[in-house]
Amino acid sequence: MRFIHMTDMHITAEDQPLYGLSPRGRLEAAIDCINQDFTDVAFVMMTGDLVNRGTVGEYKALRTILKDLQVPHYLLLGNHDGREAFRQVFAGVPVDDNGFIQYVFEVEDKRFIVMDTLDEGKVAGLLCQQRLNWLTGQLDTQVQQDTFLFLHHPPLRLEGGEALAEMIGGGRIKHLFFGHVHRPLHGSWRGIPISSQHSTLHQFVYTFGSSIMQGCHEPPTFAAVNVVNGNVVINPHSYLDASPRFSLRSKAAMQAASPEELPPQ
Repeated sequence: MRFIHMTDMHITAEDQPLYGLSPRGRLEAAIDCINQDFTDVAFVMMTGDLVNRGTVGEYKALRTILKDLQVPHYLLLGNHDGREAFRQVFAGVPVDDNGFIQYVFEVEDKRFIVMDTLDEGKVAGLLCQQRLNWLTGQLDTQVQQDTFLFLHHPPLRLEGGEALAEMIGGGRIKHLFFGHVHRPLHGSWRGIPISSQHSTLHQFVYTFGSSIMQGCHEPPTFAAVNVVNGNVVINPHSYLDASPRFSLRSKAAMQAASPEELPPQ
């Protein structure tokens, strides 16, 4: 089975530019690529910051864009989102008994848990006791099947993250996917495999130890996640890459002095 993980779309109303880029154009390019080159994927998961200011107009714009996506898609909220406005436009997305937008879905023999880490009005995320109790209920009903978890905020510094780790450790979760950091990050946390991807829009500059937050136009990616025989293989795809293609067995290509001298493929 294969699915797509993309994150941090930051859609604006009426395609208002953001940091010199078109949020709508970037997401439409990703959708065009998926429709053309990833026709075998089971679904697309979008891990938050769906829109930029959490308004009804922005969610209506997102809904219009997503009509062109030819595979099922699932949504969760990030710190730029707003629950009330989201629910007005995407009324069919499930909510729990406390009004948090979190739910479980299954594809083939695999289980996917979507959690709401939004703390309204704040950048940092939160997993309060109500949300953790909900997760406990989902894990307690878990059968013998691979289970995956989606968040917006990275769990490492998330309030409630330590309690989360205690709940999902020991192999209860096969992989944890998140967004928010606008960078590809792959590794393990408390023994739990984790990963994030670039935003479909702007990226954060990674400067270790710096308190200054800078953005850049490093190319966006989404991830093609392959789940086969209990293994998880994540292939980031730079869907706007327009660099030349060439044969690795071509002597002329090997000897080219610049990209412009590469022989046509």
